[in-house]
Amino acid sequence: MNTVELLQYSLGSATGILGQVTADLTQDQADWQPPGIANPIGATYWHAASSVDFIVHVWCRGQQPLSETAGWRDKVLSHSVPEPEHGGDWQAYMQAIRVDLPMLHEYSRTVGTAVKDWLAALTDEDLDRMLETPVGELNLGQVMATFVVWHIDAHCGEIAALKGCQGAKGYPF
Repeated sequence: MNTVELLQYSLGSATGILGQVTADLTQDQADWQPPGIANPIGATYWHAASSVDFIVHVWCRGQQPLSETAGWRDKVLSHSVPEPEHGGDWQAYMQAIRVDLPMLHEYSRTVGTAVKDWLAALTDEDLDRMLETPVGELNLGQVMATFVVWHIDAHCGEIAALKGCQGAKGYPF
């Protein structure tokens, strides 16, 4: 197995678990505001999917994200709260997000397919290309492993825990 195949497998596993963890969500569960500073599940799910879209399309490919080019943001987000500028109140923004859950499922699958198709065309040499990130310069393989695969996995745990707080089963296994 080469590095591209490992990333394809890891991404498939991460998006598969995200799909399983969110498959039985109800709109009420997605909209529920947890106590404290935790974000609603819908906001976390949107963040996980839209981050993959942004990181792959903007950082890695130099393109506009699907959320903008295909209008997914307007289809998924059912509120009109604008994103804060750098240094703005992101906590309040995230807690205000409400989603159209069926549209978010479709968007997440669309992003996953687009990323898998793009990854399939890469070589191990492509993964060595250096990118500037918020934590410094990383190669494309490191960006995919950290900012895409790990990020999805981390939010799967968060979503599963928030489902448990509502009396629902988090992970399906």
